[in-house]
Amino acid sequence: MIPGMTRREFLKGTTAGSLSLASWGHAGLAASLAGSSSVPPRVGDYRVYFGDLHNHSSVGYAQGSLERAFEIARNHLDFFAFTPHGYWHDIGRYENGIEKKWLDGFEVTQKRWPEVLEMVRRFDRPGQFVAIPGFEWHSTSLGDYHILFPTAEAECVRFDDLRRFQQFAKEHGAIMIPHHPANRLGHRGANFDWLDPEVSPVIEVYSEWGNAEHDRAAYPYIRHTEGGRWTKNTLHHFFAQGHRLGVIASTDDHLGYPGGYREGLAAVLATDLTREAIFDALRHRRTYAVTGDRIRLDFQVNGRLMGSEMPYAKQRDLAVSVTGWDQLDRVEILKNNRVLHRNFPMDRVPSGRSWERPVLLRFEYGWGPWPALSMTRTCDWDIDIRVQGGRLEDVQTCFQAGPLDETRRDKIVERSAEHLRVQSFTALRQQFEDISTKAVVLKVRGNPETRVTVSLRRPTAVSLAQTFGQLAESGEMLFTGDFPKESAMLHRLVFHEHYHTSYQVADVDDGEQANWYYLRAVQANKQLAWSSPIWVEPARGANA
Repeated sequence: MIPGMTRREFLKGTTAGSLSLASWGHAGLAASLAGSSSVPPRVGDYRVYFGDLHNHSSVGYAQGSLERAFEIARNHLDFFAFTPHGYWHDIGRYENGIEKKWLDGFEVTQKRWPEVLEMVRRFDRPGQFVAIPGFEWHSTSLGDYHILFPTAEAECVRFDDLRRFQQFAKEHGAIMIPHHPANRLGHRGANFDWLDPEVSPVIEVYSEWGNAEHDRAAYPYIRHTEGGRWTKNTLHHFFAQGHRLGVIASTDDHLGYPGGYREGLAAVLATDLTREAIFDALRHRRTYAVTGDRIRLDFQVNGRLMGSEMPYAKQRDLAVSVTGWDQLDRVEILKNNRVLHRNFPMDRVPSGRSWERPVLLRFEYGWGPWPALSMTRTCDWDIDIRVQGGRLEDVQTCFQAGPLDETRRDKIVERSAEHLRVQSFTALRQQFEDISTKAVVLKVRGNPETRVTVSLRRPTAVSLAQTFGQLAESGEMLFTGDFPKESAMLHRLVFHEHYHTSYQVADVDDGEQANWYYLRAVQANKQLAWSSPIWVEPARGANA
Protein backbone atom coordinates (compact mmCIF):
# COMPACT_ATOMS: atom_id res chain seq x y z
CA MET A 1 0.00 0.00 0.00
CA ILE A 2 1.23 3.48 -0.84
CA PRO A 3 2.03 5.70 2.14
CA GLY A 4 -0.77 8.12 2.90
CA MET A 5 -3.35 6.17 0.88
CA THR A 6 -6.41 4.59 2.48
CA ARG A 7 -7.24 0.96 1.81
CA ARG A 8 -10.28 2.00 -0.21
CA GLU A 9 -8.14 4.33 -2.33
CA PHE A 10 -5.58 1.57 -2.79
CA LEU A 11 -8.16 -0.96 -3.92
CA LYS A 12 -10.19 1.31 -6.15
CA GLY A 13 -7.46 3.53 -7.56
CA THR A 14 -7.50 7.24 -8.23
CA THR A 15 -8.32 9.43 -11.18
CA ALA A 16 -6.06 12.34 -10.36
CA GLY A 17 -4.00 13.64 -13.24
CA SER A 18 -4.13 12.74 -16.90
CA LEU A 19 -1.75 11.95 -19.72
CA SER A 20 -2.70 13.50 -23.02
CA LEU A 21 -2.60 11.03 -25.91
CA ALA A 22 -3.63 11.64 -29.51
CA SER A 23 -6.07 9.62 -31.61
CA TRP A 24 -5.54 5.95 -32.26
CA GLY A 25 -5.22 3.81 -35.39
CA HIS A 26 -3.24 1.48 -37.65
CA ALA A 27 -0.97 3.50 -39.92
CA GLY A 28 -1.20 1.25 -42.96
CA LEU A 29 -4.98 0.98 -42.71
CA ALA A 30 -5.33 4.72 -42.27
CA ALA A 31 -3.26 5.36 -45.36
CA SER A 32 -5.11 2.86 -47.52
CA LEU A 33 -8.79 3.47 -46.69
CA ALA A 34 -10.72 6.39 -48.09
CA GLY A 35 -12.27 8.56 -45.42
CA SER A 36 -9.92 7.37 -42.69
CA SER A 37 -8.26 10.06 -40.60
CA SER A 38 -6.82 7.79 -37.92
CA VAL A 39 -3.20 8.27 -36.94
CA PRO A 40 -1.18 6.40 -34.32
CA PRO A 41 -1.28 7.95 -30.86
CA ARG A 42 1.54 9.98 -29.38
CA VAL A 43 3.39 9.09 -26.22
CA GLY A 44 5.71 12.01 -25.64
CA ASP A 45 7.71 12.42 -28.83
CA TYR A 46 6.76 8.97 -30.07
CA ARG A 47 3.92 7.22 -31.83
CA VAL A 48 2.72 3.70 -31.08
CA TYR A 49 2.86 1.05 -33.81
CA PHE A 50 1.78 -2.59 -33.68
CA GLY A 51 3.33 -5.56 -35.42
CA ASP A 52 4.38 -9.19 -35.34
CA LEU A 53 8.10 -9.94 -34.99
CA HIS A 54 7.91 -13.76 -34.98
CA ASN A 55 5.86 -15.71 -37.51
CA HIS A 56 6.20 -18.81 -39.68
CA SER A 57 5.00 -20.20 -43.00
CA SER A 58 5.85 -22.99 -45.46
CA VAL A 59 9.31 -21.48 -45.85
CA GLY A 60 10.65 -23.61 -43.03
CA TYR A 61 8.34 -26.31 -41.70
CA ALA A 62 5.06 -24.46 -41.04
CA GLN A 63 2.09 -23.85 -43.38
CA GLY A 64 0.86 -21.11 -45.68
CA SER A 65 2.56 -19.47 -48.64
CA LEU A 66 5.18 -16.77 -48.26
CA GLU A 67 3.37 -14.10 -50.28
CA ARG A 68 0.10 -14.74 -48.43
CA ALA A 69 1.82 -14.05 -45.09
CA PHE A 70 3.11 -10.68 -46.28
CA GLU A 71 -0.27 -9.75 -47.76
CA ILE A 72 -2.05 -10.57 -44.49
CA ALA A 73 0.50 -8.60 -42.48
CA ARG A 74 0.17 -5.54 -44.70
CA ASN A 75 -3.64 -5.70 -44.40
CA HIS A 76 -3.75 -5.14 -40.64
CA LEU A 77 -0.30 -4.52 -39.11
CA ASP A 78 2.19 -1.65 -39.07
CA PHE A 79 5.28 -3.87 -39.22
CA PHE A 80 6.13 -7.52 -39.73
CA ALA A 81 9.19 -9.72 -39.36
CA PHE A 82 9.01 -13.04 -41.13
CA THR A 83 11.25 -15.46 -39.20
CA PRO A 84 11.55 -18.85 -40.94
CA HIS A 85 13.01 -21.80 -39.08
CA GLY A 86 16.75 -21.65 -39.69
CA TYR A 87 18.84 -24.08 -37.64
CA TRP A 88 18.96 -26.33 -34.57
CA HIS A 89 22.55 -27.15 -33.68
CA ASP A 90 21.83 -29.58 -30.83
CA ILE A 91 18.76 -31.32 -32.24
CA GLY A 92 18.28 -34.88 -31.03
CA ARG A 93 16.87 -38.06 -32.47
CA TYR A 94 13.25 -38.45 -31.48
CA GLU A 95 10.33 -40.87 -31.54
CA ASN A 96 9.17 -41.79 -35.06
CA GLY A 97 12.03 -39.80 -36.56
CA ILE A 98 10.10 -36.55 -36.22
CA GLU A 99 13.33 -34.55 -36.33
CA LYS A 100 13.23 -35.00 -40.12
CA LYS A 101 10.42 -32.43 -40.28
CA TRP A 102 12.71 -29.81 -38.78
CA LEU A 103 15.81 -30.81 -40.70
CA ASP A 104 13.93 -30.70 -43.99
CA GLY A 105 12.46 -27.34 -43.04
CA PHE A 106 15.90 -25.83 -42.43
CA GLU A 107 16.90 -26.84 -45.96
CA VAL A 108 13.78 -25.20 -47.38
CA THR A 109 14.69 -21.97 -45.58
CA GLN A 110 18.23 -22.03 -46.97
CA LYS A 111 17.00 -22.68 -50.50
CA ARG A 112 14.31 -20.02 -50.45
CA TRP A 113 16.11 -17.33 -48.45
CA PRO A 114 16.56 -15.12 -51.56
CA GLU A 115 12.76 -15.21 -51.99
CA VAL A 116 12.32 -14.06 -48.40
CA LEU A 117 14.58 -11.05 -48.96
CA GLU A 118 12.85 -10.22 -52.21
CA MET A 119 9.46 -10.29 -50.46
CA VAL A 120 10.81 -7.96 -47.75
CA ARG A 121 11.97 -5.47 -50.40
CA ARG A 122 8.71 -5.73 -52.31
CA PHE A 123 6.40 -5.08 -49.36
CA ASP A 124 8.46 -2.58 -47.36
CA ARG A 125 6.88 0.87 -47.62
CA PRO A 126 8.28 3.25 -44.97
CA GLY A 127 5.51 5.33 -43.45
CA GLN A 128 2.86 2.74 -44.37
CA PHE A 129 4.18 -0.75 -43.66
CA VAL A 130 7.61 -1.98 -42.56
CA ALA A 131 8.91 -5.43 -43.51
CA ILE A 132 11.85 -6.86 -41.54
CA PRO A 133 13.96 -9.92 -42.45
CA GLY A 134 14.92 -12.51 -39.85
CA PHE A 135 15.08 -16.18 -39.00
CA GLU A 136 14.85 -18.51 -35.99
CA TRP A 137 17.63 -20.40 -34.20
CA HIS A 138 16.71 -23.31 -31.94
CA SER A 139 18.70 -24.71 -29.05
CA THR A 140 17.76 -27.48 -26.66
CA SER A 141 20.31 -26.32 -24.09
CA LEU A 142 20.29 -22.53 -24.53
CA GLY A 143 16.75 -21.69 -25.64
CA ASP A 144 15.35 -20.33 -28.89
CA TYR A 145 16.05 -16.93 -30.45
CA HIS A 146 14.87 -15.16 -33.56
CA ILE A 147 17.19 -12.64 -35.17
CA LEU A 148 15.97 -9.43 -36.83
CA PHE A 149 18.07 -7.54 -39.38
CA PRO A 150 18.04 -3.76 -39.91
CA THR A 151 18.40 -4.07 -43.71
CA ALA A 152 17.29 -6.43 -46.44
CA GLU A 153 20.94 -7.32 -47.05
CA ALA A 154 20.72 -10.17 -44.55
CA GLU A 155 22.35 -13.58 -44.41
CA CYS A 156 20.72 -16.80 -43.24
CA VAL A 157 23.65 -18.43 -41.46
CA ARG A 158 24.11 -21.41 -39.18
CA PHE A 159 25.97 -21.26 -35.90
CA ASP A 160 26.69 -24.05 -33.43
CA ASP A 161 27.96 -21.53 -30.87
CA LEU A 162 25.69 -18.87 -29.35
CA ARG A 163 28.58 -16.48 -28.64
CA ARG A 164 29.58 -16.53 -32.31
CA PHE A 165 25.94 -15.98 -33.28
CA GLN A 166 25.68 -12.99 -30.91
CA GLN A 167 28.89 -11.53 -32.35
CA PHE A 168 27.50 -11.97 -35.86
CA ALA A 169 24.36 -10.11 -34.79
CA LYS A 170 26.40 -7.20 -33.39
CA GLU A 171 28.47 -6.96 -36.56
CA HIS A 172 25.29 -6.70 -38.63
CA GLY A 173 23.37 -4.36 -36.31
CA ALA A 174 20.84 -7.11 -35.69
CA ILE A 175 18.69 -7.88 -32.64
CA MET A 176 18.18 -11.37 -31.16
CA ILE A 177 14.96 -11.98 -29.21
CA PRO A 178 14.59 -14.96 -26.83
CA HIS A 179 11.14 -16.53 -27.07
CA HIS A 180 9.01 -19.05 -25.15
CA PRO A 181 11.58 -18.53 -22.37
CA ALA A 182 9.61 -20.30 -19.62
CA ASN A 183 10.37 -23.80 -20.85
CA ARG A 184 12.55 -25.83 -18.47
CA LEU A 185 16.27 -25.20 -18.82
CA GLY A 186 17.64 -27.97 -21.03
CA HIS A 187 14.30 -28.30 -22.80
CA ARG A 188 14.52 -25.22 -25.06
CA GLY A 189 14.06 -22.87 -22.12
CA ALA A 190 16.09 -19.64 -21.99
CA ASN A 191 19.55 -19.97 -20.47
CA PHE A 192 20.25 -16.43 -19.30
CA ASP A 193 23.78 -17.23 -18.27
CA TRP A 194 24.38 -16.72 -21.99
CA LEU A 195 22.17 -13.65 -22.46
CA ASP A 196 23.87 -10.64 -24.02
CA PRO A 197 21.67 -7.57 -23.31
CA GLU A 198 23.55 -5.54 -25.91
CA VAL A 199 22.11 -7.69 -28.68
CA SER A 200 18.98 -8.92 -26.80
CA PRO A 201 17.35 -5.86 -25.17
CA VAL A 202 13.81 -7.33 -25.18
CA ILE A 203 12.17 -10.68 -24.53
CA GLU A 204 9.03 -12.23 -26.01
CA VAL A 205 6.84 -12.60 -22.93
CA TYR A 206 3.74 -13.90 -24.75
CA SER A 207 2.95 -15.87 -27.92
CA GLU A 208 0.76 -18.78 -28.98
CA TRP A 209 2.87 -20.83 -26.54
CA GLY A 210 1.38 -18.88 -23.61
CA ASN A 211 2.37 -16.28 -21.04
CA ALA A 212 5.84 -16.25 -19.43
CA GLU A 213 5.20 -13.38 -16.97
CA HIS A 214 5.18 -15.74 -13.99
CA ASP A 215 4.31 -19.39 -13.35
CA ARG A 216 0.74 -18.72 -12.17
CA ALA A 217 -0.20 -16.02 -14.65
CA ALA A 218 -3.10 -16.28 -17.08
CA TYR A 219 -2.52 -18.31 -20.26
CA PRO A 220 -0.21 -21.13 -19.14
CA TYR A 221 2.03 -23.08 -21.51
CA ILE A 222 -0.29 -25.86 -22.79
CA ARG A 223 0.06 -25.98 -26.58
CA HIS A 224 3.31 -27.94 -26.93
CA THR A 225 4.73 -31.25 -25.71
CA GLU A 226 7.32 -29.72 -23.39
CA GLY A 227 6.31 -29.18 -19.78
CA GLY A 228 4.59 -26.02 -18.54
CA ARG A 229 6.22 -22.87 -17.18
CA TRP A 230 9.33 -23.33 -15.08
CA THR A 231 9.37 -20.76 -12.27
CA LYS A 232 13.06 -19.96 -12.71
CA ASN A 233 12.55 -19.13 -16.39
CA THR A 234 9.71 -16.65 -16.03
CA LEU A 235 9.93 -12.90 -16.44
CA HIS A 236 9.53 -12.27 -12.70
CA HIS A 237 12.51 -14.45 -11.93
CA PHE A 238 14.65 -12.77 -14.60
CA PHE A 239 13.78 -9.32 -13.20
CA ALA A 240 14.54 -10.46 -9.65
CA GLN A 241 17.93 -11.73 -10.83
CA GLY A 242 18.78 -8.25 -12.10
CA HIS A 243 18.17 -8.69 -15.82
CA ARG A 244 16.90 -5.51 -17.46
CA LEU A 245 14.73 -6.47 -20.40
CA GLY A 246 11.95 -4.83 -22.32
CA VAL A 247 8.90 -6.89 -23.26
CA ILE A 248 7.16 -7.65 -26.52
CA ALA A 249 4.70 -10.28 -27.69
CA SER A 250 4.42 -11.90 -31.10
CA THR A 251 2.43 -14.80 -32.48
CA ASP A 252 4.95 -17.58 -33.25
CA ASP A 253 2.05 -18.67 -35.45
CA HIS A 254 2.58 -21.72 -37.72
CA LEU A 255 -0.31 -21.11 -40.13
CA GLY A 256 1.41 -18.25 -41.92
CA TYR A 257 -0.97 -15.66 -40.41
CA PRO A 258 0.91 -12.67 -38.94
CA GLY A 259 -0.92 -10.83 -36.19
CA GLY A 260 -3.41 -13.60 -35.43
CA TYR A 261 -5.82 -12.35 -32.77
CA ARG A 262 -5.10 -13.55 -29.20
CA GLU A 263 -1.65 -14.89 -30.21
CA GLY A 264 0.36 -11.77 -29.35
CA LEU A 265 1.55 -8.47 -30.83
CA ALA A 266 4.52 -6.19 -30.24
CA ALA A 267 3.95 -2.48 -29.62
CA VAL A 268 6.78 -0.01 -30.16
CA LEU A 269 7.10 3.68 -29.31
CA ALA A 270 8.85 5.07 -32.38
CA THR A 271 9.40 8.45 -34.00
CA ASP A 272 8.01 7.21 -37.31
CA LEU A 273 7.12 4.04 -39.17
CA THR A 274 10.51 3.03 -40.51
CA ARG A 275 12.79 0.08 -39.87
CA GLU A 276 15.36 2.39 -38.32
CA ALA A 277 12.87 3.85 -35.86
CA ILE A 278 11.50 0.43 -34.90
CA PHE A 279 15.00 -0.86 -34.19
CA ASP A 280 15.73 2.21 -32.12
CA ALA A 281 12.60 1.52 -30.05
CA LEU A 282 13.62 -2.11 -29.53
CA ARG A 283 17.18 -1.18 -28.52
CA HIS A 284 15.92 1.35 -25.97
CA ARG A 285 13.11 -0.97 -24.75
CA ARG A 286 10.38 1.52 -25.67
CA THR A 287 8.12 -1.46 -26.15
CA TYR A 288 5.17 -3.25 -24.68
CA ALA A 289 3.26 -6.48 -25.24
CA VAL A 290 -0.41 -7.20 -25.94
CA THR A 291 -2.17 -10.53 -26.31
CA GLY A 292 -4.77 -9.47 -28.88
CA ASP A 293 -6.62 -6.18 -28.52
CA ARG A 294 -4.35 -3.23 -29.28
CA ILE A 295 -4.55 -1.70 -25.85
CA ARG A 296 -2.89 1.69 -25.60
CA LEU A 297 -0.43 2.05 -22.72
CA ASP A 298 1.45 5.06 -21.45
CA PHE A 299 3.39 4.48 -18.27
CA GLN A 300 5.95 6.93 -16.87
CA VAL A 301 7.95 7.39 -13.68
CA ASN A 302 9.05 10.99 -13.04
CA GLY A 303 8.48 11.63 -16.75
CA ARG A 304 10.63 8.68 -17.88
CA LEU A 305 9.12 6.36 -20.49
CA MET A 306 8.86 2.59 -20.28
CA GLY A 307 12.22 0.89 -20.79
CA SER A 308 14.15 3.69 -19.09
CA GLU A 309 16.75 3.55 -16.33
CA MET A 310 16.80 6.52 -13.97
CA PRO A 311 18.97 7.64 -11.06
CA TYR A 312 17.73 7.32 -7.51
CA ALA A 313 14.90 9.59 -6.50
CA LYS A 314 13.13 9.21 -3.18
CA GLN A 315 9.83 10.51 -4.58
CA ARG A 316 8.49 8.66 -7.63
CA ASP A 317 5.48 10.04 -9.49
CA LEU A 318 3.93 7.24 -11.51
CA ALA A 319 1.67 8.36 -14.36
CA VAL A 320 -0.70 5.91 -16.06
CA SER A 321 -2.92 6.18 -19.11
CA VAL A 322 -4.64 3.12 -20.59
CA THR A 323 -7.18 2.94 -23.39
CA GLY A 324 -8.60 -0.49 -24.18
CA TRP A 325 -10.85 -1.98 -26.84
CA ASP A 326 -13.14 -3.56 -24.25
CA GLN A 327 -14.00 -2.87 -20.63
CA LEU A 328 -10.88 -2.58 -18.49
CA ASP A 329 -11.26 -5.02 -15.63
CA ARG A 330 -8.17 -3.73 -13.82
CA VAL A 331 -4.97 -1.80 -14.35
CA GLU A 332 -2.08 -2.68 -12.04
CA ILE A 333 1.23 -1.04 -11.27
CA LEU A 334 3.80 -3.60 -10.16
CA LYS A 335 6.89 -2.75 -8.16
CA ASN A 336 9.57 -5.42 -7.84
CA ASN A 337 7.07 -8.02 -9.17
CA ARG A 338 4.39 -7.20 -6.57
CA VAL A 339 1.23 -5.17 -7.13
CA LEU A 340 1.70 -1.67 -5.77
CA HIS A 341 -1.60 -0.20 -6.96
CA ARG A 342 -4.82 -1.39 -8.61
CA ASN A 343 -7.40 0.59 -10.53
CA PHE A 344 -10.80 -0.88 -11.47
CA PRO A 345 -12.42 1.04 -14.38
CA MET A 346 -15.01 -1.70 -15.00
CA ASP A 347 -16.51 -1.15 -11.54
CA ARG A 348 -17.44 2.46 -12.18
CA VAL A 349 -21.19 2.79 -11.73
CA PRO A 350 -23.42 2.56 -14.85
CA SER A 351 -24.91 5.96 -14.07
CA GLY A 352 -21.48 7.38 -14.84
CA ARG A 353 -21.88 6.50 -18.52
CA SER A 354 -21.36 9.48 -20.73
CA TRP A 355 -22.21 10.10 -24.38
CA GLU A 356 -19.72 12.96 -24.58
CA ARG A 357 -16.90 10.57 -25.59
CA PRO A 358 -16.89 7.80 -28.22
CA VAL A 359 -18.25 4.38 -27.31
CA LEU A 360 -16.97 0.97 -28.39
CA LEU A 361 -19.17 -1.38 -30.41
CA ARG A 362 -17.89 -4.91 -31.07
CA PHE A 363 -19.42 -6.97 -33.88
CA GLU A 364 -18.37 -10.61 -33.50
CA TYR A 365 -19.22 -13.26 -36.07
CA GLY A 366 -18.53 -16.90 -36.80
CA TRP A 367 -20.41 -19.05 -34.29
CA GLY A 368 -21.35 -22.15 -36.22
CA PRO A 369 -21.45 -25.94 -36.38
CA TRP A 370 -18.70 -27.75 -34.53
CA PRO A 371 -16.81 -30.81 -35.83
CA ALA A 372 -18.94 -33.24 -33.81
CA LEU A 373 -21.74 -32.51 -36.32
CA SER A 374 -19.44 -33.50 -39.22
CA MET A 375 -19.80 -29.97 -40.60
CA THR A 376 -16.45 -28.33 -41.15
CA ARG A 377 -17.55 -25.85 -43.79
CA THR A 378 -15.93 -22.45 -44.21
CA CYS A 379 -18.41 -19.59 -44.01
CA ASP A 380 -17.75 -16.50 -46.15
CA TRP A 381 -18.89 -13.20 -44.67
CA ASP A 382 -19.60 -9.93 -46.47
CA ILE A 383 -20.61 -7.50 -43.74
CA ASP A 384 -21.96 -3.97 -44.13
CA ILE A 385 -22.19 -1.82 -40.99
CA ARG A 386 -23.84 1.59 -41.20
CA VAL A 387 -24.10 4.25 -38.51
CA GLN A 388 -26.90 6.83 -38.62
CA GLY A 389 -26.73 9.84 -36.34
CA GLY A 390 -23.15 9.13 -35.29
CA ARG A 391 -19.59 9.15 -36.56
CA LEU A 392 -17.19 6.24 -36.93
CA GLU A 393 -13.83 7.43 -35.58
CA ASP A 394 -11.70 4.28 -35.48
CA VAL A 395 -11.73 0.54 -36.06
CA GLN A 396 -9.81 -2.40 -34.64
CA THR A 397 -9.85 -5.71 -36.49
CA CYS A 398 -9.74 -8.99 -34.56
CA PHE A 399 -8.78 -11.44 -37.29
CA GLN A 400 -7.35 -14.78 -36.23
CA ALA A 401 -5.15 -17.34 -37.91
CA GLY A 402 -7.55 -20.18 -38.72
CA PRO A 403 -8.80 -21.67 -40.86
CA LEU A 404 -5.82 -21.89 -43.19
CA ASP A 405 -6.86 -20.72 -46.66
CA GLU A 406 -4.63 -19.60 -49.51
CA THR A 407 -7.23 -17.62 -51.44
CA ARG A 408 -9.47 -16.00 -48.86
CA ARG A 409 -8.50 -12.82 -46.95
CA ASP A 410 -9.90 -11.04 -43.90
CA LYS A 411 -9.98 -7.35 -44.74
CA ILE A 412 -11.76 -4.04 -44.52
CA VAL A 413 -12.74 -3.14 -48.07
CA GLU A 414 -14.63 0.12 -47.49
CA ARG A 415 -14.66 2.67 -44.71
CA SER A 416 -16.09 6.12 -44.17
CA ALA A 417 -17.36 8.12 -41.20
CA GLU A 418 -20.74 6.36 -41.43
CA HIS A 419 -19.93 3.03 -43.04
CA LEU A 420 -17.73 -0.05 -42.73
CA ARG A 421 -17.61 -3.04 -45.05
CA VAL A 422 -15.72 -6.19 -44.04
CA GLN A 423 -15.02 -9.35 -45.98
CA SER A 424 -13.98 -12.34 -43.91
CA PHE A 425 -14.32 -16.10 -43.39
CA THR A 426 -14.74 -18.40 -40.39
CA ALA A 427 -14.77 -22.10 -39.53
CA LEU A 428 -14.28 -24.11 -36.36
CA ARG A 429 -11.08 -25.60 -37.71
CA GLN A 430 -7.37 -24.90 -36.99
CA GLN A 431 -8.46 -22.30 -34.45
CA PHE A 432 -6.40 -20.94 -31.59
CA GLU A 433 -8.06 -22.17 -28.38
CA ASP A 434 -10.93 -23.62 -30.49
CA ILE A 435 -12.58 -20.22 -30.85
CA SER A 436 -14.11 -19.83 -34.29
CA THR A 437 -15.19 -16.19 -34.16
CA LYS A 438 -13.57 -13.07 -35.57
CA ALA A 439 -14.60 -9.47 -34.90
CA VAL A 440 -14.33 -5.79 -35.67
CA VAL A 441 -14.56 -3.14 -32.96
CA LEU A 442 -15.89 0.29 -33.89
CA LYS A 443 -15.17 3.44 -31.96
CA VAL A 444 -18.20 5.65 -32.59
CA ARG A 445 -19.21 9.09 -31.41
CA GLY A 446 -22.98 9.00 -30.94
CA ASN A 447 -25.95 9.26 -28.58
CA PRO A 448 -28.87 7.07 -27.49
CA GLU A 449 -30.69 7.76 -30.79
CA THR A 450 -27.73 6.74 -32.95
CA ARG A 451 -28.73 3.75 -35.03
CA VAL A 452 -26.45 0.96 -36.26
CA THR A 453 -27.53 -1.45 -38.98
CA VAL A 454 -25.60 -4.60 -39.80
CA SER A 455 -26.51 -6.08 -43.18
CA LEU A 456 -25.03 -9.30 -44.52
CA ARG A 457 -24.53 -9.94 -48.21
CA ARG A 458 -23.00 -13.31 -47.38
CA PRO A 459 -23.59 -15.98 -46.15
CA THR A 460 -27.20 -14.86 -46.60
CA ALA A 461 -29.07 -11.58 -46.91
CA VAL A 462 -30.17 -10.76 -43.35
CA SER A 463 -29.86 -7.62 -41.23
CA LEU A 464 -30.04 -6.35 -37.68
CA ALA A 465 -30.72 -2.79 -36.51
CA GLN A 466 -30.36 -1.38 -33.01
CA THR A 467 -30.16 2.04 -31.43
CA PHE A 468 -27.26 2.88 -29.15
CA GLY A 469 -29.82 3.30 -26.40
CA GLN A 470 -30.79 -0.34 -26.84
CA LEU A 471 -27.17 -1.50 -27.11
CA ALA A 472 -26.28 0.37 -23.92
CA GLU A 473 -28.57 -2.07 -22.11
CA SER A 474 -28.05 -5.34 -24.01
CA GLY A 475 -26.22 -6.93 -26.89
CA GLU A 476 -28.20 -8.52 -29.72
CA MET A 477 -27.74 -11.57 -31.94
CA LEU A 478 -27.92 -11.95 -35.70
CA PHE A 479 -28.81 -15.40 -37.04
CA THR A 480 -28.17 -16.42 -40.63
CA GLY A 481 -30.74 -19.23 -40.46
CA ASP A 482 -32.04 -22.00 -38.27
CA PHE A 483 -29.64 -24.07 -36.17
CA PRO A 484 -26.88 -24.99 -36.97
CA LYS A 485 -26.38 -22.05 -39.35
CA GLU A 486 -23.75 -19.43 -38.45
CA SER A 487 -24.57 -16.52 -36.16
CA ALA A 488 -23.12 -13.19 -35.07
CA MET A 489 -23.53 -10.65 -32.29
CA LEU A 490 -23.52 -6.92 -31.64
CA HIS A 491 -22.05 -6.70 -28.15
CA ARG A 492 -23.28 -4.33 -25.49
CA LEU A 493 -21.68 -0.88 -25.77
CA VAL A 494 -18.57 -0.05 -23.78
CA PHE A 495 -18.40 3.52 -22.53
CA HIS A 496 -15.30 5.68 -22.26
CA GLU A 497 -15.43 5.53 -18.45
CA HIS A 498 -15.00 1.76 -18.68
CA TYR A 499 -12.43 1.42 -21.49
CA HIS A 500 -10.14 4.30 -20.46
CA THR A 501 -8.38 5.27 -17.27
CA SER A 502 -5.65 7.74 -16.42
CA TYR A 503 -4.27 8.63 -13.02
CA GLN A 504 -1.14 9.36 -11.02
CA VAL A 505 0.26 7.55 -8.01
CA ALA A 506 3.08 8.60 -5.68
CA ASP A 507 5.60 6.13 -4.30
CA VAL A 508 8.40 6.82 -1.82
CA ASP A 509 11.42 4.54 -1.48
CA ASP A 510 14.56 4.73 0.64
CA GLY A 511 16.70 3.35 -2.17
CA GLU A 512 18.21 0.36 -0.38
CA GLN A 513 18.04 -1.56 -3.65
CA ALA A 514 17.28 -1.00 -7.32
CA ASN A 515 13.55 -0.98 -8.05
CA TRP A 516 11.59 -1.75 -11.18
CA TYR A 517 8.04 -0.75 -12.03
CA TYR A 518 5.81 -1.95 -14.85
CA LEU A 519 2.18 -1.72 -15.85
CA ARG A 520 -0.26 -4.58 -16.46
CA ALA A 521 -3.72 -4.03 -17.96
CA VAL A 522 -6.44 -6.70 -18.02
CA GLN A 523 -9.63 -6.31 -20.05
CA ALA A 524 -12.96 -7.98 -19.24
CA ASN A 525 -12.55 -10.17 -22.35
CA LYS A 526 -9.25 -11.50 -20.90
CA GLN A 527 -6.97 -9.60 -23.29
CA LEU A 528 -3.85 -8.26 -21.56
CA ALA A 529 -1.05 -5.75 -21.98
CA TRP A 530 2.29 -5.37 -20.18
CA SER A 531 4.65 -2.41 -20.35
CA SER A 532 8.41 -2.70 -20.32
CA PRO A 533 9.71 -1.83 -16.86
CA ILE A 534 11.26 1.42 -15.67
CA TRP A 535 14.25 0.89 -13.38
CA VAL A 536 15.25 3.23 -10.54
CA GLU A 537 18.82 2.89 -9.28
CA PRO A 538 19.52 2.49 -5.55
CA ALA A 539 20.63 5.41 -3.44
CA ARG A 540 24.35 6.09 -3.51
CA GLY A 541 26.16 3.67 -1.26
CA ALA A 542 23.21 1.24 -1.06
CA ASN A 543 23.33 -2.35 -2.29
CA ALA A 544 22.09 -2.82 -5.86
